[in-house]
Amino acid sequence: MQTLKILQRSGPWRHGQRCNALQSGVQVPFHVAVARNAIRGCKQRTARWRTSQAKAGAAPASLAPVSDVFVLDFDGVVVDSEPEITASAFEAAAIRWPGLFGPGALSDERRAALREAMRTVRPVLVKGYESMVMLRLLLRDPNCVVTLRAILGRWGEELPRALAEWGESEAELSKLFESVRNEWMTGRTESWMALQVPYEGVTEALRGCPFPTYIASSKAAHRVAALSRAVLGLDLPADSPRLFASLLPPEEKKAEALSTIGSRPLCAAASTRLHFVDDRLDTLRAVAAVPELAARWKLYLADWGYNTAEEREAAAREPGVRVLSLPEFNELLRFGLVMGVDDGCEPTQEEVEAGV
Repeated sequence: MQTLKILQRSGPWRHGQRCNALQSGVQVPFHVAVARNAIRGCKQRTARWRTSQAKAGAAPASLAPVSDVFVLDFDGVVVDSEPEITASAFEAAAIRWPGLFGPGALSDERRAALREAMRTVRPVLVKGYESMVMLRLLLRDPNCVVTLRAILGRWGEELPRALAEWGESEAELSKLFESVRNEWMTGRTESWMALQVPYEGVTEALRGCPFPTYIASSKAAHRVAALSRAVLGLDLPADSPRLFASLLPPEEKKAEALSTIGSRPLCAAASTRLHFVDDRLDTLRAVAAVPELAARWKLYLADWGYNTAEEREAAAREPGVRVLSLPEFNELLRFGLVMGVDDGCEPTQEEVEAGV
């Protein structure tokens, strides 16, 4: 009868250690189900050991370094804020340009088309007020491919051109937009919070994450704190040392934040893995361009966030950047690794031949 050798461990599994490098044990009847159980058990034990190590390292009384530290962008990684930004843009635009966006100016169909177009161009938005400009540019024809491509492809040129053409200023539009958002957030809190949607599984993954976690966001600190409490159920005060907010421009300021975090005693050990997850490829490129950051930080592009298919394809070719799916992200937060990818449990030749 064909048999499969079940592997017994001689000690705890470590990251990168192959399952088939362990001591061999008894012979049992070969069956595909047995092989699958062997692989599954290996991964589960690996994850449990990594989690227990992280918890032990995080304990105040322990001298051992933590195994992993995470820095996460907020919008586009943890929470989908696009519905709120677009809704705020409509309200602010109705005040600034009542003839175009005021009561009765738009049909329900046109509003729906504009909302869909705004989601399409969200990847290039950096500052909140820019959503007002995008909305007005898209007003004539939300489905115009030329306009959509112009915004996505050369927003840095289209934005100042539109402001100059309309006689508007960044300062005035920004002041109005932030005023509308703050009034909505404080005066109609429940409806404002309802427009901020955590990505699937992220809330549970964050609550179950045994590793130190920081937030690095271009969003204002008081908004991140309020959303963390109301939407995620997490306590992250605006003055928390774990929160780096209002990071604009993001390329420069997030690199500075990573440098600051990486210099803290928590991250001092060379064995500590530092993870940075963002949905903007330009931000990741800016970090990768700093040699001391590139040498220490694992960089991930969140493929569920505000980026385009072209950016995801480019990221896949980018040295030092890994494209991460949402399920992989949730696993990474829980275990410090992605099961079946970097857990060290590669299939043996027997398992490959068995098709498991």
